[in-house]
Amino acid sequence: MNIAEMVDERLVSFGFEAQNRDEVFEGLGKMMYEAGKVTDLEEYVKGLYEREAEFPTGVGNGIAIPHCKSDCVKEAAFTLVKLKTPVEWESLDNLPVDYVIMLAAPNTSDNVHLEMLSRLAASLMDDDFRNGLKDATDINQIIDIFKKKKED
Repeated sequence: MNIAEMVDERLVSFGFEAQNRDEVFEGLGKMMYEAGKVTDLEEYVKGLYEREAEFPTGVGNGIAIPHCKSDCVKEAAFTLVKLKTPVEWESLDNLPVDYVIMLAAPNTSDNVHLEMLSRLAASLMDDDFRNGLKDATDINQIIDIFKKKKED
């Protein structure tokens, strides 16, 4: 799986406006729907809430990785969204979130979402990768950050 090749500019936003986690779920879910990654917006967002209820997806350092595996997902995808203002989220470090990587995975036996989640989580442990991602201001910088990480 080449994460850099999965970056879709329709799913990247710098300065996304949301006041709370609900608006993040709805807004980013809509991005997934409009990009053709999910066929049913309501079902996808419901899946995000169900997953969040199991265990909060705020991983710390201002980042959340909400995710959903569902029959309504046509193909594996993820958003890369810098929020205009931080929002409260149940995070491991109890700090608000200002960057959201939302995953969508089809309900298949290969569990592609676990591989995406694992690779992203491991990369986010790298300070240079994480800070580069959060500081990026255009899609090309994002792609370069993922390509560089793959080469490491």
